[in-house]
Amino acid sequence: MYDGQDLEYVTAAADVGALVVRNKIAAEEVRARSTELRVMLETARALSSERDLPRLFARLHRLVGGVMDAGTFWIALGSWEQGSMSIPYCVDHYRLVGIEEAFPLEGSLSGHVFREGAPLLIRTAEEWQYYPSITKGDGDDVVSALVVPMRVGSRTIGAISVQSMRPKAYSERDRDLIVAIAEQATIAVENSQHLARAEQQARELKLLAQVSRALSAQLSLNSLYQTVCDEVRRVVDAPVFLVALESRDGKHLLLEYCIEGDVQTACDQQQPLANSFAKRVIESGTAVIMQTSQEISRQNHVNVGTNNREIRSVAMAPLRIGERSLGVVSAQSYTEGAYDDASVRLLTAIAEQLALAVQNAQLFGDAKNRADRDPLTNLYHHRYLKTRLDEEVARVRRSGRPLSVLMLDLDNFKLVNDSYGHPVGDEALKKLTAVLQATCRASDVIARYGGDEFMVILPDTDQDHGLVIAERIESELAARELRFEHGSAIPLHCSIGLASFPADGRTSAELIAKADSALYQSKRQGRPMARLQRIGTTQLRLEGNFAPVAELLGAMLARDPATRAHSEHVNAIAKQFALQVGLSKEDTDSLLLASVLHDIGKIAIPEQLLRKPGRLSEAEYAAIKRHPQVGAMLIEHIPGFKAASIGVMHHHERYDGQGYPDGLASTDIPLVARIVTIIDAFSAMLMDRPYHKGMAEEEALAEVSRGAGTQFDPALVNTFAAMMESQPELGTAESSP
Repeated sequence: MYDGQDLEYVTAAADVGALVVRNKIAAEEVRARSTELRVMLETARALSSERDLPRLFARLHRLVGGVMDAGTFWIALGSWEQGSMSIPYCVDHYRLVGIEEAFPLEGSLSGHVFREGAPLLIRTAEEWQYYPSITKGDGDDVVSALVVPMRVGSRTIGAISVQSMRPKAYSERDRDLIVAIAEQATIAVENSQHLARAEQQARELKLLAQVSRALSAQLSLNSLYQTVCDEVRRVVDAPVFLVALESRDGKHLLLEYCIEGDVQTACDQQQPLANSFAKRVIESGTAVIMQTSQEISRQNHVNVGTNNREIRSVAMAPLRIGERSLGVVSAQSYTEGAYDDASVRLLTAIAEQLALAVQNAQLFGDAKNRADRDPLTNLYHHRYLKTRLDEEVARVRRSGRPLSVLMLDLDNFKLVNDSYGHPVGDEALKKLTAVLQATCRASDVIARYGGDEFMVILPDTDQDHGLVIAERIESELAARELRFEHGSAIPLHCSIGLASFPADGRTSAELIAKADSALYQSKRQGRPMARLQRIGTTQLRLEGNFAPVAELLGAMLARDPATRAHSEHVNAIAKQFALQVGLSKEDTDSLLLASVLHDIGKIAIPEQLLRKPGRLSEAEYAAIKRHPQVGAMLIEHIPGFKAASIGVMHHHERYDGQGYPDGLASTDIPLVARIVTIIDAFSAMLMDRPYHKGMAEEEALAEVSRGAGTQFDPALVNTFAAMMESQPELGTAESSP
């Protein structure tokens, strides 16, 4: 039996034990408090030093793992109103997991916390039954779970969760610690989101400034589209970017620009606009986004996909000017949910600027089209045609495809004008225009070359097919008389010349010259052209190999019959003069060619200017002065004609340096050119021309002698004068009829 003293001993021992327990509890409390303070201090340090959210979340995970079971740990961001959450950081059973897709909040642990805005602590498997709305899909082996909201005022913007397979793994103290950490983490997340929004706005402003600079730089639309695409891709996910315009009739959407990755799609596509997604955007005048492939599949929309990749997000904004939409601009992604309200605002702002550029380009294109067209016939005019022919020649040089050119004019057009008046002449030109438009293909280029002359560029057309088209034009025009109100009619006929690449020329100038030559030969024969006209050298009495330039020579002679006599005369004198000065065979050949071809460039000068009597204006004289350069350009590429082309280029230089085109002087002028200058001037003085009466031979020779040392090489003049005195028959030149 125990007595009172034993009771005292036991009581004293119990008091000591209680004190030990209290001390131990107090020590554990101190350690826990110390750990919590350390965690909070480390959390504060992490928040103040780390700007990158994923790295910050990783540090928070390590801190939490130091005080509780955090083998499964994740941080979710989102909102209940949004209905979904992203998980930027997740560790599942001690393994870091990357999660890109968004998850619905409904039915999840996080969803419950987002909705209620309060922490959730589940300590045992039995406690899960108190939350029937939660689907235990976060892991079937989870027993304990702690989820704490990240709140800004009354809004929940995220959640922090730890989970364990052990029961009662977390306590209220753990909950309070995670709540404290969440409060600080919320500040970091919100600051990061503010910073991200600010950076996004800065990028958007930079993009809009870049677009404005591109607009002010007056880039081509394609270059502007590329610049905009590059800048948009810096801000949003847009592997596919396109611009499409509404057709003028409002029935189709025309693809102006489309690029997928680095591959630009050929912009020759058009799609029906009716009942399409783009139609809805154009009519509503507001931007629209589609965030899932299912949503996209229900729409008719512009969609370009390659590499078997499916478009999963589309943002589309109207190209809007006032109340009118010109088309759409669209960014497209292979990722669902790629675009948000900020993306739409950005795309809308870009579309507004692009719309101005598109409208300006359309207005400029309309004005340029009007400027490129003849007001009477609405056909392209001479300047545009020459540019287009240069482009076509460059194209066929690369591709090896055929190309032909038709030169046409109305027969007896001057007689029609003189007899019936210019209004009737205009109607005749319109009639020929209608025939050409009805007869030629859409790919052919029809132009009014000048006066009653027309030209047609026939891409992918060889000589035989060109002849078929020419004959069809002739017969169609002959069947369309020009009728008057009182019943009388004027029959219409045309002459046509044909030249084909490469047989008749390899440059646009050659093709025009040879088509013009064929046209003039056709008119001289007094019948429409049914075959390509060629002018042979047998019609001329010339020394030298002129076969390679027969067409050019024919074009020159057809324009001015007096040129024939002049060419023969200069050529005959040149042959004898070459013997007098002892030229080599090469120089003699070049001299003989240049003696005839020195004025070949005049085929580019209007005929009325060549035949104009009296003094020329400054502009007319400047046009005449270009013929040496044009002539040299026409023949310099022909094998064996290079040296002759130099003589052609410089036959209007003067010995005193006052000539053209280069102002060469003395012996800097090529020898062949110095000789041609003397003979050409002498022969021209002898012949009757519209602008002067021919001189006697003695007068012409005296004039040449007076020019020695100024216009002509004095040594060559002496030799020339001696030759002419010994061979007076060389001074006989046939005058112009």
